[in-house]
Order: sequence, then C-alpha cells, then structure tokens
Amino acid sequence: MKIAKVLSSLLFAAGALFSQFASAATSGVITFQGALVADTCTVTTGTNNNFTVALPSVQTSTLASAGQIGGTTPFTIGLTGCSPSVPIRASFAAGSAGLAGDHMKNTGLAGNVELQLLNSSGTAIALSQSTAAAQGDTLQTTDATGAANLAYSVQYYAKGTTTAGSVLSNINYTIVYN
Repeated sequence: MKIAKVLSSLLFAAGALFSQFASAATSGVITFQGALVADTCTVTTGTNNNFTVALPSVQTSTLASAGQIGGTTPFTIGLTGCSPSVPIRASFAAGSAGLAGDHMKNTGLAGNVELQLLNSSGTAIALSQSTAAAQGDTLQTTDATGAANLAYSVQYYAKGTTTAGSVLSNINYTIVYN
C-alpha cells in the first residue's frame, strides 16, 4: 500500500514537472514604461479645474451650409506650479456631450451645429486621436517660475443648414508633460 502511494506521488510530481515544460512553448517580454514628474501643475482658470467659455450669438445665416464656421472665441488654460522650463500641452477626450469625429457634439437645441476646438496656431485639433501630439496640440514651454498659458479657440461648425437654439457641449482635458 505504501509503495502504491509513493509511486502515485512520484507519477503526480513527474506529470506536474512535464506539464510545466509543455506549457512553456510560448513566451515573451512585457515592458512597462512610466515617468516621474517633479510637480503637478495647478490650473488657475476657473474653479476646481473647470471653467466655461461663452461663445457669441451667431445668426443662422452665417452657418447656412456644411463646413461653415463662426463665432471663433479664444480662451486659455492658465497653469502655475509646474516644473520650470518643461514642454507641456493638453490632451483632450470626449466629455459627456460626446464627439462627432473631431468635433464636440451639441446637446443644446440648435440644429446641425457642432463645436470645433483650435490650437494656438488656429489649426483644428483632431479630437478623435488619443494623444496630445496626434491631436495636433501646440507644445508650450513653462516659464522659469513653472507657469504657462495654453491658448486655444473654439468655434461653431455647421453640419448643414443650421437652426436657431442653444449650443452646449463640453470636453475633458488633461495637462501632459512631453
């Protein structure tokens, strides 16, 4: 009986050993990347990192057909407390209003209109992309005190003949060091 138990234990151990070799046929390397930053920036625009940009009222005749724009409104994201003299920019992601390609969807009552975000050079930001660099945001450098003002504009963008009503949207942003 004891010999049967010992033999059974040896067979079990040998089976476990060989099953490890059989399952090791595929292997690879997992690489992890990250970054440590000295400071986190403080957003000085708005309250608790949130703010509202008020666009001007624009007549529907200004946005009478697809692709027409109007009401371009500049705004900045003010920052302090960042590391001095480092490259920085914002990355944007869909807010609760959602995206339609590279535009922010309108959740207000106006018809056939979206909002388009522009970088400091006046070029449309590709909101459908996942990184600040791919979105086309302009890289800024913080000053010697760790402050920066990231400049943007937002404008109405007609999807077709627009109809009157309110325009509401939102976008999430993250400040990234590059």
